[in-house]
Amino acid sequence: MRDLIKEPIKTVFLGTGWESVETLKILHKDSRFDIVAVITTVDKPVGRKQILTQSDVKKYALENSIPVVHTEKKVEKYTEFINTYKPELAVCKAFGEIVPKEFLDYPKYKCINIHFSLLPKYRGAVPIQKAILDGEEKTGISIMLMSEGLDEGEILAMYEEEILPDDTNQTLRERLVKKSASVLIDVLISWINGDIQTKPQEGEPSYCWQKDISKENAKIEWSLYTAEYIERMIRAFIPWPVAWFNAKNLNDRKIKIFKAQIVDCREDKEIGELFVKDNQLLIKTKDRFLRILELQIEGGKITNEKEFINGIGRNLT
Repeated sequence: MRDLIKEPIKTVFLGTGWESVETLKILHKDSRFDIVAVITTVDKPVGRKQILTQSDVKKYALENSIPVVHTEKKVEKYTEFINTYKPELAVCKAFGEIVPKEFLDYPKYKCINIHFSLLPKYRGAVPIQKAILDGEEKTGISIMLMSEGLDEGEILAMYEEEILPDDTNQTLRERLVKKSASVLIDVLISWINGDIQTKPQEGEPSYCWQKDISKENAKIEWSLYTAEYIERMIRAFIPWPVAWFNAKNLNDRKIKIFKAQIVDCREDKEIGELFVKDNQLLIKTKDRFLRILELQIEGGKITNEKEFINGIGRNLT
């Protein structure tokens, strides 16, 4: 058996954002993996001033003297990368590019992807948000072989994670990132040592797309959606794009909701009407009422219920 301390695995990492960095850190700190390079997205303009900004993975790589490569979705650049770095293993987390077959087939120990769902459920770009939006009670981590199809590869290992009643996309994602970092190394070592036999995905696949959490889909339609669905929307769309609506009794000003809870109320109000009762900021849905605990009115800062009622909302009775 190969002595990985004396002869570490030549590894390439593919990723982009902060959650990718957490995976890269674990690999980089383990001497059995030699991170020969990272592949990440090109610098992109960010914010109102459109400042050209490096991906989180690129920042970490440069800080740690790891070569950075931009393939820009071009097959020839992947080919050039293979010829230059000759990786034995590729590990991918939230990369954002379709990887060509030539690259997938090259590494001795294949290309391994970490996906945040229990595959084949929620193949695609936004599995955490969609699981919350659909009211799932559990999700998890799938460590899998990358394939040409969308998240269709065989499974090395799966780990379940409960979705808590107050989980947002952010809190659940943070837990899954932490959990995946804690299990990844053991899975990879077992795979390299030949102790894992991959298994095909079992069950009917479902899919989720970036458009599922677009700004347009984040608009709350009070007359169409139940209170339970809207409350899940609010949690699923944190920190982006954030569920929102136009408050008709506040001159149709746009309001984003960051936190809410379902409450019992017997007030005779119109659907979608924002009002205050017993120091609570409430709104009527098609079937029940929501209490809005944290919000942001267009042009203002994020505020809590009490501050809003004492300010802009003082006349909402």
